[in-house]
Amino acid sequence: FSNKAHLSISREDRRKLRDELLKDWRFSKHYVDSAINSVIGLVKSWITLYNRGRAESKPKITKRTVYIKSTLFSFRDGILRISIEPNKRYLEVNLTKYPWIHEDFDRLGGLILAQKELTITVKKDVEPKADKWASFDVNLMNVTSSINGEIKRYDLKELYHIHRTYETKRRRIQKLSKFKPLTSRRLLEKYSKREENRAKDFMHKLTAQIARELKEKNCGAIMERLKNMKDKILNHSKKMNRKLSKWNARTFQFMLEYKLLWNGLPVKYVNPKNSSKTCPLCSGSMASYEGRIMKCEECGLAMDRDIVAVLNLQMRGEGFPQRALNEIIEREGLSRNENNNSLCIPT
Repeated sequence: FSNKAHLSISREDRRKLRDELLKDWRFSKHYVDSAINSVIGLVKSWITLYNRGRAESKPKITKRTVYIKSTLFSFRDGILRISIEPNKRYLEVNLTKYPWIHEDFDRLGGLILAQKELTITVKKDVEPKADKWASFDVNLMNVTSSINGEIKRYDLKELYHIHRTYETKRRRIQKLSKFKPLTSRRLLEKYSKREENRAKDFMHKLTAQIARELKEKNCGAIMERLKNMKDKILNHSKKMNRKLSKWNARTFQFMLEYKLLWNGLPVKYVNPKNSSKTCPLCSGSMASYEGRIMKCEECGLAMDRDIVAVLNLQMRGEGFPQRALNEIIEREGLSRNENNNSLCIPT
C-alpha cells in the first residue's frame, strides 16, 4: 500500500477530452493538444511536489502559454510565420529586427506563445569536444573553478545583495497584506519579477564571460550533479531555507551548459558527494581545520574547501595528473606544516 498520489489518464479518456474540446473549434487542432499536454504536465509536476511534502496549494495555471510545434510554422528569409487559423490567419514575426538572436543557428525548434511574448528556440548541430577540462563548484558567495589547472574565483556578492535587497522589500510589503491584500499581492509580484530579472541578467553576463574563457582554452566543463539537491538538504529551518533561496547553482549550470554546447564544448555532471571532504592527494578524509580550511587526517594536506571540491570534481570527471595536482597545491600555497607553520607540499 502506498499513500503517494499519482495521475492515470487512458488514451480513450484523452481522446474523448480532445473530441469534446474540438467541438466548434476553428483554430489549428494542435492548440487543443498543447493545452491538454500543458495541464497534464502541470498536474504531474504538482504531484511530484505533493509526494515530497512540498505542495502548498492546489495546482493553478498562472501563465497562459501554448507550445507550437514545427509543423505549425515556417521560417524563410528571416520571417517567422505561425498558423493561427488553418489557411486563414497567421502571425508573422520579422526576426531580422532583433539583432541579439543568433544568426549561426541551423533550424528553429518549438515555440512558446504567451499573451505578450514569444519564446523562440534555435538549434545548432555540433559535436561537443574539448582538449582540456574545467571544474566548477557553485557556492553562495562565489563560483570556484579549476580551469586547465588554474584556480579561479568568480564573485557572487552582487547577486547575493540583489536577493537580500528584495527579501527586505518583500518583508515590508507582507506587513501590508492584512490591511491592503490586493496591493500587497500586486507589489509582491512586481518585485519578485524584478528580482528574477536582475538575477538572470547577472547570471547571463557571468556565464557568458566564463563561456568565452573556456572557448579560448577549448575547455569542457565538469559540474556537480545537483538535481533535487535543495530537497535533500532542506532542514525546515527558516535560516537555511532563506540561504537556499539565494543559492543559484542550478541556474548557473543551466546557463553555462547551453552556452558551452552552442560553442561545441562538452559538459559533464559528476556525483558531488563528499567532494569537499575527500583529500585530492591521498583520498583520505578531511575535517574542518581553520575557517574554510580543510585538513586531511591521513597525509596532513590543508587546503581551502572550495579548492578541494573543484579538484575532486576534476578527478571524478576526467582524471588529473599527480604532477598537475602538486603544481596547483604549490601555487595555491595552502598546505601547512604544523611544526614550523611554514607552507609546504606533503609527500
